[in-house]
Order: sequence, then structure tokens, then C-alpha cells
Amino acid sequence: MGFGNVTSTSKTIKTIDTEKKISVLIVEDDLIQKIHKVIMTKFGTEVQLAANGKEAVDLFLSGASFDLILTDLEMPIMDGIEATKQLRSMGVTSMIVGVTSRNQDSEIQAFMKSGLNACYVKPLNAEKVTAVLNELKNN
Repeated sequence: MGFGNVTSTSKTIKTIDTEKKISVLIVEDDLIQKIHKVIMTKFGTEVQLAANGKEAVDLFLSGASFDLILTDLEMPIMDGIEATKQLRSMGVTSMIVGVTSRNQDSEIQAFMKSGLNACYVKPLNAEKVTAVLNELKNN
């Protein structure tokens, strides 16, 4: 895997060049979903969207798989904690990263305990995405 560059208006973003694009599921119920999709697309990933945790679980139950799952904490129908627990109990080994507007340690720790690999405060930016993709690449 090598690194390439994507130029944005403000800075150069490093992308990971792979023979197979990294597949990302963004599980988010609000406007941030679109922002995160744009960012992840700039990094050369294939992106699919789910509006809540139940949609994410249903995708995996139907046979879909993703290299990376970015999930919000608070969503209608099924939140990020419950979705992560269900995905892990189903044997999903994808990297799961929580993305939340909450910044209290107790809430982040509860989210992490559900089976996350990492957790970031919204919104994602180039630095956070680079860290996540590098960790994914190294595992």
C-alpha cells in the first residue's frame, strides 16, 4: 500500500492507495452523514450510508461487509452502542469507530466498551481520518 495525495482547498490530504478500495459504512442520522461521506470519498474510499444502527445491522445480516464502520452514538431506532454490541455479537471484525458530539469521558467510555476500536468527537477531519486509515492499514 502506498500513499497518494488529494488536494483540497485548504491542505493536501494523504490517501491510501490500495488494489482494493477501503469500504466504509457511515452510520449517522443527520447532516454530519453527508460531511463524513465527502471526507471519506476524498480519501478514495467506497462509502455506503445507513441512517441508524438497525440499518447497519441489517446490512451485515444480508451479507454485506465493510472494512470500516463509522457510527454515531445517538440515533433513532438503534443507537451506536446497541448496534456495535450486535455487530460484535454477530462476529463482525471490521474496525468500528464511534463518532459523537458528546465529549464527556463517561459517555465515550461507555461507547468504547460496546466494542469500538476508537472514538472521536464530531466532526471528522483530515487528521482524524488519516489516523483511522493508518490504523486500519496496519492491522
